[in-house]
Amino acid sequence: MDELTEAPERVRELLATAFAPGNILEVTGEMEQLAAAYMSQAILTPKYSDDARHVAVCTVARIDYLVSWNFRHLVNVERERGFNVVNLLQGYPTLRIVNPLELIYGEQDEKV
Repeated sequence: MDELTEAPERVRELLATAFAPGNILEVTGEMEQLAAAYMSQAILTPKYSDDARHVAVCTVARIDYLVSWNFRHLVNVERERGFNVVNLLQGYPTLRIVNPLELIYGEQDEKV
């Protein structure tokens, strides 16, 4: 939510209509500690600690997928592996970090 305060008006309006306030997760101390564990393992540089927090929020909330267009810092198999190593060592489940296109066709019956 903090990052979106600087977003264009239409993006903030879309957020307001797409997500009920009760569906926005609050960052907890547990989430902050997990994000700090990611940072201590140098999965991301300090400049990108917000991205570590995003992963920690999803992990602690037991959300299976984090969806992002951020290919440099999030949608990256090496970083996903790093986050998941920390998750497993800390007793959390693994998390998939994917781009939106990986989920768009998930409900269609296509033969591969």
